[in-house]
Amino acid sequence: MRILFLAPQPFLEDRGTPLRARNVLRVLTEAGHHVDLLCYPFGRDLTLPGLRIFRCWKVPGIRRVGIGPTRAKLCQDIPFAWSMALRLWRRRYDVVHAVEEAGLFAALWPRRGARLVYQMDSYISEQLVYSGFATRGIPLALARWMEAKAMAVAALVIAVGPDHADEVRRRVGHERVLVLPDTAPEDVFQPDEAGARDWRERLGLARTPCVLYTGNFEPYQGVEILVQAAGILASAGLEFRAVLVGGRPEQVEALRQLAGAVGAGKTCVFVGARPAHEMRTWLTLADVLASPRCRGRNPPMKIYTYMQTGRPIVATRVPTHTQVLHDGIAFLAQPEPRDLARAIREALTDWNRAAQVGQNAKLEFERCYSFARFRDRILSAYSALA
Repeated sequence: MRILFLAPQPFLEDRGTPLRARNVLRVLTEAGHHVDLLCYPFGRDLTLPGLRIFRCWKVPGIRRVGIGPTRAKLCQDIPFAWSMALRLWRRRYDVVHAVEEAGLFAALWPRRGARLVYQMDSYISEQLVYSGFATRGIPLALARWMEAKAMAVAALVIAVGPDHADEVRRRVGHERVLVLPDTAPEDVFQPDEAGARDWRERLGLARTPCVLYTGNFEPYQGVEILVQAAGILASAGLEFRAVLVGGRPEQVEALRQLAGAVGAGKTCVFVGARPAHEMRTWLTLADVLASPRCRGRNPPMKIYTYMQTGRPIVATRVPTHTQVLHDGIAFLAQPEPRDLARAIREALTDWNRAAQVGQNAKLEFERCYSFARFRDRILSAYSALA
């Protein structure tokens, strides 16, 4: 089929939504479909047979588009929507596969017979509230109306987890919903023992147990809770290091000050943002992997990578995690410092249980969330469209 793939994102960048789009594009092109990708004028190119990349115009003064709703993203969406309209006018497509807010644009624009696939990596209206960008009034009401419109007219809605899928069914009443969990960015996790040893030496970690967090430092990630939990454990005399990979310089500095205030100044090791190709090194370095998210419903992509490694996972008992994780494959805790500290202590001190939990998570990843399962889900849904 001829597919117009709309990704209003910097593409390709090493973060959740663009990586998920890359995985979908890989499946579609490997299946023989011809895909035109429209994206932002930022990021690196991707070469796949059958894929052509088109980038919308760059808004003067915008150098990057960050995570979540921002003024830069709102401005860049204007030339993106215009470029979408031009492509739909110039060429006929069988399917318009629209990610995030592009589904809202495509639902309101003539598609000349093309069926709409609306890929909901999150609820846009929820993101507007969480970010503080629009908490009430006309902008939020308009976003909710456009979301409902996109769900209603779509031939297929792709939801990142069962909570989103259930919400779609409640709001529009149709069953054309595909639950498409993420998968890990790489097909197989390959440890980097030499790189991990090098970083341990550079950071002075020696053989000290390490709890690793990777990701951005936005408020919904709950990194502050992890730092406070580290302070509780340090005060109790538990010897370990919390290694935090990610964050903008100002965010790192704020958390470093918090660590000092709660007695975790030596326990927390901040290394800042690191390139994606180093992630397997950091994952190899870790004894325990942490995801302290405090809100949200869409499961983070890193959870699947965490599971793939076979390392024990400590995560918060919130919907963003419990759609994927359960007590048999992770140490779960309430999203508050004291209970998170309890879970970290258990993972660091009960090594037999920790090893079993990590192995259980790896087996569940291979059974339910591998790239092969990801591919099968997409191809089955597209076969129904065809």
